[in-house]
Amino acid sequence: MIQQIALFYSNHIKNYLFPNDEGSDEGNKNLHYKKISLAGQDIQNTELPLEKRVLAVHNIGLLGYTGGYAAATCAAEYMPAMADFLKQPSLSDDQRISVLEGLSGVCYVHLTNQKQAHSMGLYTTLQELMDPTCPLSLCTKVKMWSCYLLNILFCNNIPVIRTLVESQSLRLTLEALEGQDWYGWPKNY
Repeated sequence: MIQQIALFYSNHIKNYLFPNDEGSDEGNKNLHYKKISLAGQDIQNTELPLEKRVLAVHNIGLLGYTGGYAAATCAAEYMPAMADFLKQPSLSDDQRISVLEGLSGVCYVHLTNQKQAHSMGLYTTLQELMDPTCPLSLCTKVKMWSCYLLNILFCNNIPVIRTLVESQSLRLTLEALEGQDWYGWPKNY
């Protein structure tokens, strides 16, 4: 009797309740790679509107963060294109924040991606975004996200720390930002 119930369960109920149960971990892994690849195609497609391309950058960051080390490694392929968006003057502040969030997700706790960001010179772009004399007239939230990404690049990365410690302009920029009376700024940075 128990065997018949188990057979009925596996033939009818289990397939109905859990249609993709077998190999679900492998399917989720491939799903992240597929989504990253599709978003990467959107980033590189210059015929798409800028909003959709920025959304793709943000999605790659989320997928790289939530998919673990392997997904972040896959997302690293698109980091140069993602970083190029920060240099576009046509981006709004909200779009620039989305790009910074995406880059933060790809670099978070992934030393290889942090090193790649360092070799691309991303820290220089971030310093420019935080500079009070930046010609883009950015809002405070963009500067805070730039600081957050710079903080991620600092994390456990001695070459970046050495490069930025030697930068006199970063020190002056951080002191100027401290004077803007951000809640918690002196304690956190």
